[in-house]
Parts: sequence; C-alpha cells; structure tokens
Amino acid sequence: MRSLPRHAAALTLLAGLALAGCGGNDSDGSSGDSGSGKDSTSAAPANDAEPSDGDTVKGKGYAFNAPKGWEVPKQDIPGTEQTDTFVADLTDADGFADNINVIRLDPAPIKDLDPLEKALIKELVGAGAKNVKAGDRLDVDGDAAVHISSKLTQQGASYLTEQYNPIHDGVSYVVTFSFSTDVSQSDRDKTAESVLASWNWAA
Repeated sequence: MRSLPRHAAALTLLAGLALAGCGGNDSDGSSGDSGSGKDSTSAAPANDAEPSDGDTVKGKGYAFNAPKGWEVPKQDIPGTEQTDTFVADLTDADGFADNINVIRLDPAPIKDLDPLEKALIKELVGAGAKNVKAGDRLDVDGDAAVHISSKLTQQGASYLTEQYNPIHDGVSYVVTFSFSTDVSQSDRDKTAESVLASWNWAA
C-alpha cells in the first residue's frame, strides 16, 4: 500500500507563501489500496461551467486555459520548482496573487478515488491546513477528480485553496487553486470550474 507524497501538500503551502505580497518525495500519511475499490475513472457530475478563455497553459500530457489576465510568471517563484505548471494573477493588488499550480505524480501513488480523498485530507491537515473538507467530485475531460477545500496559513499569510485531483492514464494530477481569504466560495468554485472545463488531455 502506498501513501500520497508529502510534497503535494507542502507545495500548496510554498506556492501560496511565495506569492504573498506580489501585485521532497517523502512517503507519509494515510495509505490506500491502489488495487480494488472504486475506479479512478468513476463517473463524476459533468462540469457545465463556461470554459475559461485566458492564455493556454501547456503541461506534460495536458493543457488548460488560465482565467483571463492570469499568466505564467517570467521570474522564478521560490517553492514552485517541483510544479509542472504554474500561473497567477500578477495584477492582484490585495497582497496575495491568486494562482494555480499543477503537480504531476507519475505513477499515481494512489489510484482509487476514495483512498486518495482520505490521503489528501490527511496530508493537508498534517501540513497545518484548517477547515479541510471534501467537496463534490468533478469531471475533468472525462476523468473524475477528488475536490478538497482548505485554509492555509504560513508566516502570517493566510489563503484559501481548492484542490482537484484527477488520475489519467495512471498519472495523478494535483491541481491547486489558491485564493485570497476574501474570495467567496462561489467565486472560487466559478474560477476553478471554468479552468477545469477548458482542460484537455494532450499527447
């Protein structure tokens, strides 16, 4: 049995902290059987959101459209070295640049959604996250994704996250949306769902 690498939760913390003020593969935590049980491709509610129409962001094996006005930073952002893709609202003037980061885990350490959901919750709680809860799963270009919400604080900087985790062709994609604490749940969901509605699995 395998657990979710700790760096999936740690990078959520680091990426959020690195952008505050902007205008390791250790195995630990909950384990789950990657064999029997609910298949990672189990059906999830269709995503009926209007696809985002910002810049196209291409990662390894996938692409998506960022929210309009968001872009890939031209400079290196400390704490994002292990992300596959990273995009942010660099014009955000409230002291925290809302952002998206994608971590690609190949092969997926946990292949079934039920144990994956439990592992993500445990890792986030272990990383100091508050208000950690599972949301409704969502279809991401044909693959069901686990959805976890949380609040993170590090060195006095607090922010909210919506984390989605689909598994495609044996690879786990941890897609984390980080927002200022004054962004409402409905606005966070709208942004995340519109980005994920534009997602496509590219060769």
